[in-house]
Amino acid sequence: MLTRRRYLLTSSAIPELRRASYFTAILLIVNAVGDGWSGRPSPLAHQLLLLPVTAIFIYFSCRLLAANPSGRTDERVMRNVVWTAERAIWLIILLQVASVALFVYEGQHFAGFGYHLSAATAALVFSPLIALLIAVAIWPRSPTVLLACGLACSAAGLIFAIADFPLNYLRSDMLPVILWADANVLHHLSPYATMHVGARLYDFPYLPGMIVAYLPFVAAHLDIRWGSLCYLLALAALLFSAARQKHKLQVAALIGLFLVEPFLQYRHDLYLEPHWLTLCAAYVLMQRKHFAWAALIFGISMAVYQFSWILFPFFLLNAYRRRGWHEPAKLLLIAVVGALLIASPFLGSALQRIAHNAVGQWGNMGHALADPMNLSYWATYVIGPDKLLRLQAVLMIAIFVWAFLRGRCTTVADTLRCSIAALTVFVLLNSIVDGYFFLMLLVPMLLFTCIANNWLAEGEPLLS
Repeated sequence: MLTRRRYLLTSSAIPELRRASYFTAILLIVNAVGDGWSGRPSPLAHQLLLLPVTAIFIYFSCRLLAANPSGRTDERVMRNVVWTAERAIWLIILLQVASVALFVYEGQHFAGFGYHLSAATAALVFSPLIALLIAVAIWPRSPTVLLACGLACSAAGLIFAIADFPLNYLRSDMLPVILWADANVLHHLSPYATMHVGARLYDFPYLPGMIVAYLPFVAAHLDIRWGSLCYLLALAALLFSAARQKHKLQVAALIGLFLVEPFLQYRHDLYLEPHWLTLCAAYVLMQRKHFAWAALIFGISMAVYQFSWILFPFFLLNAYRRRGWHEPAKLLLIAVVGALLIASPFLGSALQRIAHNAVGQWGNMGHALADPMNLSYWATYVIGPDKLLRLQAVLMIAIFVWAFLRGRCTTVADTLRCSIAALTVFVLLNSIVDGYFFLMLLVPMLLFTCIANNWLAEGEPLLS
């Protein structure tokens, strides 16, 4: 029988618990904002209401990334630590209850798009919740049981959506567009050709890796969301398997919080799961000191989603810190090979369309399109949306130069710290800001929390 794993509140443990607290706070903020609130009186009034929320989000992000997030370590601070794995388990239960309630709302709100509820699928959602409650009540707690319950809750929610919430491009066109692009590939047509659907025209906005990631599921005539589920479960299993044995309960609790968050389950139509998996694999390999394999996966990640382009320079800076100029050159070459393995079949006929569809087409607006947290709406009072990309580029270069001059990115944790700071600035100033962009931020923040807390096992470098 396992013994209870108590996480002693020593002064050395305080920074770890504080980081987990700040990550949890950011997760709750992201879920509270979601895609932006309904019933907005006007775009300007909505943006005014979002300003304090954006400020709070930035504050907790800065606290998370701080080198010593705990500050003081006296007895009073130790008694007032907010986050423990035990408390996180109860929060997981509350979030799953909220997710079920949100499913009920979603089924009613989008009934016009074919959404409906059934007793069987509702029971499928509640069963893992009951199992989770039982797992919490039974002593001793098992990290594996906790992770299994979180995975079951997440899987049940997505299966619930697959069964009762049909994909409809009028509700959300992300996965339908990928489905159509994959169908074009299977019929030997260009996925980047303009798609005519009803009265709408679609220029496929995603990178080739997103086509490849979902192609097997489209070819098998499965609902494309089965692919999302597979990638999400693989991410959770990979991160948990990389955890140190004595910290698996803490890692399982953080993964559980991410998996059951209501906004993630509400957005059953997301397409980001393949990208999340590649990021998780790349940084876990970095932590294990398998840098060449990490570079290969990073290259694949850059072929899947453009946010990896923001993170990759800091990966190369870490390589420079470790072994001088020849190391980033070698890893850059490996990453290019990884990217070409995925993207090369599409580059000959669609390179210009990829550049326009993925980046260029979003600058033709009066103001930034940003219903959740953002700064870009206010920036477009000074510069046009078509200039935001230039501003982002200047700021990314500035952050990278600062990191280079200050000797940053010497460790995996510090590399993630600089990468997250850059990506957060990029997202907040993007010309189009969707709520799920902040879910994207949660994945590297989750990795940073685990790695900075030394909760993931390290390894020995491979021969090079």
